[in-house]
Amino acid sequence: MDLRNKTAIITGGTGALGSVVAAHFFNAGANVAIPFRKASSTNLLPDEIRHSPDRVLMGEADISVEQQIIKFVTDVKSRFHSIDFLANIAGGYAGGNAIANVTLDEWERMMNLNLKTAFLMSREVLKVMIPQNAGRIVNIAAMPAMTGGANKGPYAVSKRGVITLTETIAAEVKGKGITANAIAPSIILTEENRRSMPDADLSRWVTPEDVAEMILFLCSESARSINGNTIKMFGGM
Repeated sequence: MDLRNKTAIITGGTGALGSVVAAHFFNAGANVAIPFRKASSTNLLPDEIRHSPDRVLMGEADISVEQQIIKFVTDVKSRFHSIDFLANIAGGYAGGNAIANVTLDEWERMMNLNLKTAFLMSREVLKVMIPQNAGRIVNIAAMPAMTGGANKGPYAVSKRGVITLTETIAAEVKGKGITANAIAPSIILTEENRRSMPDADLSRWVTPEDVAEMILFLCSESARSINGNTIKMFGGM
């Protein structure tokens, strides 16, 4: 893919999956914009991204805070003049409690991390994409959002909300040159997941590279007719 003169915002771009996605967009020629909470978190990014100020904008922002999202998107638009792709990867996982024992703090944390961030960033980016009559939004859902399951309710519900948000955006942008799709992976092969499940069969997990390549495909011209879908990437699970 040749994405020169195109701009991608990647939330969670300093994380294990997001940094791989950022590298894929960057290597395809796109400008890359990444919000971060702590400057030290950018160390996961490849050197060529961290040292390419002409094509990369990294800004400190809490993407669960409305005004910080608005400022970040405004800065990206001012710098690169368009926003062509949005990959909403930021999020988090917490499980272990049945609904009867879930605290309000646990519930709200998952909604804020996974759903509120995707909503706020999508809303602000759409204000740029709609006048352009062009754009691609890809959100990260999760296998539990498709299948349910005990003891992971807040996470599963928040990710199901991401799917419904995606479907709603897709319906609202029909005929406007914009698409919105989601990807629902199973367990992603990251170092953190390796440590938390040391006895798991890693061959059944999904690699960050697989997810990144699917995101790029959904952002391509070849995927212009794919809108409102959730792609299951369950690997061997």
